[in-house]
Amino acid sequence: MQRINKLILKNFKFFYGEVSLNFESKNILLYGENGSGKSCIYWAIYTFLQSIFKSKNTEISKYFDSSKPENLINHFAINDDSFIKVQFKSDDGTLTEKTISKDVINTKAGTLVKEAAFASDLMNYKILSRMHNFRNSQEIEWFSLFESEVLPFISFRKPFVHYDGTTGNNNAADWWTYLLKNKPDNYYKYSKEYNTFQKMVSKFNSEFTFFLNSITETSNEILNNYFKKPYRIKFDYNRCIYGRPGDRKGYRILTKPILKIVVEYQNDYFDEGHTRIRKPHIFLNEAKLTAIALSVRFAVLKAKYLSAAPKILVLDDLLISLDMSNRDVVLDYILTEFSDYQIIIMTHDRHFYELTKHKIKKLNQSEKWKQLELYEYEKDGIPQPIVIESKSFLHKAKKYFYQKEYEAAGNFLRKEAENFCAEFLPKRLQLSKDYTELNLDGKIQKCIEYAQKSGLDVTLFKNLDSHRKFIFNPLSHSSYDVPKFNSEIASCIKTLEDLREIKFKTVLKHGDKLEFELTDANSSDRYKFEIIIHDEFKLIKMPGSESVLGAGMINYYVHKNGNKGFLQHSYESLQKMYDSYYEKSDKFKSADFWEEIIIQKTGEKLNFVRKF
Repeated sequence: MQRINKLILKNFKFFYGEVSLNFESKNILLYGENGSGKSCIYWAIYTFLQSIFKSKNTEISKYFDSSKPENLINHFAINDDSFIKVQFKSDDGTLTEKTISKDVINTKAGTLVKEAAFASDLMNYKILSRMHNFRNSQEIEWFSLFESEVLPFISFRKPFVHYDGTTGNNNAADWWTYLLKNKPDNYYKYSKEYNTFQKMVSKFNSEFTFFLNSITETSNEILNNYFKKPYRIKFDYNRCIYGRPGDRKGYRILTKPILKIVVEYQNDYFDEGHTRIRKPHIFLNEAKLTAIALSVRFAVLKAKYLSAAPKILVLDDLLISLDMSNRDVVLDYILTEFSDYQIIIMTHDRHFYELTKHKIKKLNQSEKWKQLELYEYEKDGIPQPIVIESKSFLHKAKKYFYQKEYEAAGNFLRKEAENFCAEFLPKRLQLSKDYTELNLDGKIQKCIEYAQKSGLDVTLFKNLDSHRKFIFNPLSHSSYDVPKFNSEIASCIKTLEDLREIKFKTVLKHGDKLEFELTDANSSDRYKFEIIIHDEFKLIKMPGSESVLGAGMINYYVHKNGNKGFLQHSYESLQKMYDSYYEKSDKFKSADFWEEIIIQKTGEKLNFVRKF
């Protein structure tokens, strides 16, 4: 499947000069301050994908032509060339670049961009607000919104047929456009042309009704199961009509359909006749209306799913009107239900940005995401965006260190040390005996013990401990000796950089079961060891060394000649456990515990989890 590898913008809106955003075919989480050009990225992708729906290239090139009033060229580069380029990368590494500019438009060549446009979706808070921003005197009416935002991206079951009998296509927007442009204004009622057109109108209504029915149930499932809202929605569709009742000739009018949304409130307080809310924008608050709008949009996205097409989901400040609990629900839904999409989430809300980072990490999806930050800066008096990868506390500590702001550097080093310990240590080891979280000093001591128990070189962990009394003590920052503090910070930075070179990943979880068998060297008794993991076991690799399996709590039974023994407990590395029993065996089995310990559920050797 194809994904965006790079988005290259030149003099497009706020982007001055040529700027390459390297997505590396990953999902993107982007934080951008207001005015930093964040939404320009949204509109660049939107303009690029929409280009396949333009019948004439002039409708695309006008955005990059300074002589046209519709141009989107950066004001400081109005006389320079401008373009949007997207580099796609396939699973086999093949790169394909597509461009729209004043002189080059190749998005319609082949099916790549067309498939991406049909399978993708772009949403921002403005689109969502349009779905419920109506006056009190009005009912919510969505056909105009569907006309621009939905019809171009869905396919009806049947193609439309031209007057001459030739077949058109299945695209809903093309159906509707053909009806608008080809209505027979001057034909008598019941003429052949009139009857042909009436059948086309009837088929459009039938196909659109079928589509609405197909997304209604999905919308309600999302609304009820994910948002936990006690509502069900229904579409009230007034069909489009051609001709005025009673007219026999003269100009015929094609009346646009009316698409209303009706909400049924599922509450025992109301009797059956009073559950319908015909004006939900009056009765419900913005968060609830946003939940309804999102449920419908996600249902539409599922309805137009194309398995092999490039699927891009761009969300720009989409959840701004939701409280944090509802944002959490929507994030869970997006990150789990659209895992085969390339997701691009953009926000100006730092708290939401950090929440999303945490959620991605919690779902073990970090490797699939790239985190970027966008800021405005001036160069030669010209405001423009700068894109940087979201950096760790260590990166920030180094920045302040080079700026000789030692107190700030020390604070960020403490945060980095806390982060490392929290990621490196199994959760159980981060708690005290009374189940309160250990402070940084306690966690560093646990890191040393854990590394030692896991058979690792503890030098780096002891080096980290040596910094804690000075660098990590906030009270020391108020009266420090500058040269000494400078040297200490430099040393601490080096220690944390080296620690960050350690690779580790949880590979066995609580409840996983393992087993191995050995035969006693003296008695020829057969022993089977049944192990139940009671911890999280991490695969750990220090630079220049082979990976090891960290220590952890286990429960285990020893079966002797088929007879099951009593339950035993141990906190040690699996390698040490295996080695101790192997020394007493007949050595017929391999001395390598990776090869002899078996994962019960899959029957695979333990070596299967050794990914690095």
